Amino acid sequence: MSETPETLRLMAVHAHPDDESSKGAATTSRYVAEGVDVMVVTCTGGERGSVLNPKLDRPEIVENMSEIRRAEMDRAREILGVRQAWLGFVDSGLPEGDPLPPLPEGCFALVDAQTGAEPLVRLIREFRPHVVTTYDENGGYPHPDHIMCHTVSVVAFDAAGDPDRFPGTGEPWQPLKLYYHMGFSKERITALHEARVLVPGPDGSPARGVADRGL
Repeated sequence: MSETPETLRLMAVHAHPDDESSKGAATTSRYVAEGVDVMVVTCTGGERGSVLNPKLDRPEIVENMSEIRRAEMDRAREILGVRQAWLGFVDSGLPEGDPLPPLPEGCFALVDAQTGAEPLVRLIREFRPHVVTTYDENGGYPHPDHIMCHTVSVVAFDAAGDPDRFPGTGEPWQPLKLYYHMGFSKERITALHEARVLVPGPDGSPARGVADRGL
């Protein structure tokens, strides 16, 4: 009798709730549809997120940002068909200004890399993913939480299979691959340009710019 193939497992590590939807949702949805067990790991609660929709820029929204972000994450998890876990760190916010203001005390971006990696090592050893995805060393874009997300992901990936590191966080497990799925390169920008700008109109007419197509 042949053995039942082991279910493949993918772990996608993100900085904030909403990143799983704007950065990699198509990838996770595809693998869920193919029968892969997918876990989204969210490093922070998104407490310092910005309200970009003017209709939602109201005091009751800003005052309850954490609860709203968690509710949005619950809905995203349901739509994407993934598992999801929180690392429990506090959103650093996106500093703006010249010079940039200091990051808030106790935020994720100021956490020691080993401290930040420990709960992720625990999740890796518990979920036992074959593949882990995260951002590149620039965070995909230079948000301090995205850069720290990269840092703790790399530390955790390297440590999870080592029995001497992070004792007490479960049996060692070494994922097979670590991919950076967010980054910018000439190849990526060209592909986006060709996919979104050089697409012919619905009537087969010559390609037009995004603005010309009303998108």
